[in-house]
Amino acid sequence: MKRPGKKSFVVLGVVVLLVIAGSTAQAGWLFVLAAGVAGLLGGSFLIPQRLASYEVKRSTPPLAIAGHEARVKLTVTNTGNRTLPLTRVEDRFPGLQPSAYVCERTPPGATSTASLTTIAPRRGVFEGGEVQLEAGSPFGFVRARRVVQVPSKMLVVPRWVELSSFPILEPASSPNDVLHERARTGAGEEYLGVRPYRPGDPQRFVHWRSSARAGSLVVREYQEHVQTKVALVLAGVDAGEPPDSAFEVLVSAAASIGNYALATGHPIEIVMNGSEGVRRLVRPSRDGMLRWLAEATPSAEPLGPLVAAATGGAGKRGTVVLLVTSSGGPAPEVPDAIAQIQTAGARAALVLADAPSWVGKKPDPAAPGVTRFRYERYRTRVLRKGEDLRTCLQR
Repeated sequence: MKRPGKKSFVVLGVVVLLVIAGSTAQAGWLFVLAAGVAGLLGGSFLIPQRLASYEVKRSTPPLAIAGHEARVKLTVTNTGNRTLPLTRVEDRFPGLQPSAYVCERTPPGATSTASLTTIAPRRGVFEGGEVQLEAGSPFGFVRARRVVQVPSKMLVVPRWVELSSFPILEPASSPNDVLHERARTGAGEEYLGVRPYRPGDPQRFVHWRSSARAGSLVVREYQEHVQTKVALVLAGVDAGEPPDSAFEVLVSAAASIGNYALATGHPIEIVMNGSEGVRRLVRPSRDGMLRWLAEATPSAEPLGPLVAAATGGAGKRGTVVLLVTSSGGPAPEVPDAIAQIQTAGARAALVLADAPSWVGKKPDPAAPGVTRFRYERYRTRVLRKGEDLRTCLQR
């Protein structure tokens, strides 16, 4: 596709001025000069640019982190039999910020390669994108443009922050939470005391000195190490424009909490809505969790089925972290969802993205879930636009 360049409008203005000057001064040579300039301009539209002879390939990293740098490699090959002009190559791959370079004159069969450093602005799964070729040879009066669809796969996982604390197993203040800290007898390493022998106790646990004093067998008792599960429930509609939006920050919060849980020895499960209903990811590694969260999408579906799946996976000694936006979709169900989690015997934590702050409104202090649970601030974390994620989650 060809279109006039900026220079062509300047030249056209010169032609008009020459015609006016020739008419005023009755100078024929000015008309001849104007005709010559106009012919040069018109002839530029007839010169073929042959951008169709370019073959373009893109090489992207298979995985990148949202907000971090990524390198992309563009390869342009002249498949024609004539030298191609100086060309601007602009990459518009949706998983990366636009980047461009100038490809020098390319002889037949030659290849031009450029490695560009750019930013992966948002998470997601990307299959390919446009590359735009633009040339203005020979004088820049006419710009020829060609857009090429170039396939290339890349996964951008959500960004996360390293947390030093989060209310998964911190000291509790309600009877329900004591379940998570009560010592259980078993085959752990922490010594609890001794007790009378019971049939089936391993012989290696017998405390012979105490048995001699008591006149009967006495065994050592140890605390059982129980790995309590953490279920992350991700739901809610979006507010603002990704990558800086309420739901995108929730996804980053889920990745941060999941990393913290794994680092502190807690198996995790992620529950969210997908195209075919409730989706569950059970006991993933950190990489598996991040890859899964890269595909998360906002949803206005009810919270009930998600919470039911999460409490079933976390169990009575587990923790369910509810991550939801504060307005629209399932937001009004937050108090009932918290009650549902507690009724099931699990510990509840709430991460709430204050949606109005992403659309230029004042924070909503009466957002669902905040008013009812404001006396338990250690359980509620409120995220707002412009605030530091680590600070919001650890406050």
